[in-house]
Amino acid sequence: MTAPILITGFAPFGTLPDGEAVHSPTDHPWMADPTALLMERLAGEPGVVTATLPPLYDACGEAFADLLAEHRPLAALGFAYLESSDYIRLERLAWNRDESPLPDAAGTVRDHADIVPDGPTAYGSTLPVPRVMRELSMAGLPVTFGDFSGGFLGNHLFYRARHIIESAGLDVPYGFFHLPPLPERAATLRRFGGLGLERQELAVRTLVGMLRRALDGIA
Repeated sequence: MTAPILITGFAPFGTLPDGEAVHSPTDHPWMADPTALLMERLAGEPGVVTATLPPLYDACGEAFADLLAEHRPLAALGFAYLESSDYIRLERLAWNRDESPLPDAAGTVRDHADIVPDGPTAYGSTLPVPRVMRELSMAGLPVTFGDFSGGFLGNHLFYRARHIIESAGLDVPYGFFHLPPLPERAATLRRFGGLGLERQELAVRTLVGMLRRALDGIA
């Protein structure tokens, strides 16, 4: 059996204004984390393994390490949610720093803490950035890139994933993306238009197809 491409999102978390907890990506569509919904949509696809990671410092990296050991993927893609954008954002750099005032799902706040003590200052995406940008653009999708993937869980996972791969000496291309809010959520923000789930799914499928073609060419 051909090794799969591993793709991960995050489980939703948070609370509604009345204090009700959000546990499922479909509990409240206007608050839905598109990455969790996308993992549901692509589950069971041939040549792909999907996983929804816990929105927790440390635990998300540990879960990624377990998935890497279990499935031995040819490549891996990570996705997280970013409210302040209407674009699919390819993150080029992960920084060795947790620096967010936001709590994770356990209420943990990490502000100005190293992710890996004595680790490299930053890791880069190992995807071919120009080709990724071109493929997504040709699919008619709004795409941009960033050199700062934030100080919260997305950056934490990106850094940990790259550190795990490098420390194990694995040749596993890894790329990390932030995805915009769904239109229902964007309407509540009154600043962005959002991007529909079907188009976000097209983005993930485009990336998987690009990687599969490239990897099959060197297999």
